[in-house]
Amino acid sequence: MKKINQLLLIGFFSFTASHIVVAATNNVKIKGRLVNSPCVVLPENKNVEVDFGDIRLLDIYDPTYQLPRREMTLTLSNCDLSIAKRMKVKISGAEHGQMPGFIALTGAESNPGLGIGFKLSSGEEIKINQVSPLIPITQSGKNELKFDTFLKATPDSIANQQIKTGHISAIATFLFEYE
Repeated sequence: MKKINQLLLIGFFSFTASHIVVAATNNVKIKGRLVNSPCVVLPENKNVEVDFGDIRLLDIYDPTYQLPRREMTLTLSNCDLSIAKRMKVKISGAEHGQMPGFIALTGAESNPGLGIGFKLSSGEEIKINQVSPLIPITQSGKNELKFDTFLKATPDSIANQQIKTGHISAIATFLFEYE
């Protein structure tokens, strides 16, 4: 009986030893970046959508018609004025081929005569892929940067009535540079 117990015990240890997990080397990578940023953009503020609504083609072709402008707000949180008091903004995206400084529409081949522009609330235009003038960070904590976004048509697309109906969209990325 003692011999059977010894054989069972040896068999048990042989079975458990055959199921030992071997760890692979270097299979977990951890990365990140430490920054000293004076403000943060919280996850709920990272995606901003601007809706121009419905715009009639007849209005676009009317030379006296002013295309609508929409306010866009970028919210910066946890701003620390001891790190920086001013910033510059760069809007990165696909520049319109016929209207330098404007962003091209996504799928612009359907409406190549339309582009989107950006202005600071002060009225100063921000050209796509270029750095803005200095903007003050006005207070510690939460700061809101307000921009006007506007749709613009090229003179040729208006004169030749080349604008087509349908959805319009564009994508841009905002980059902040602090001083």
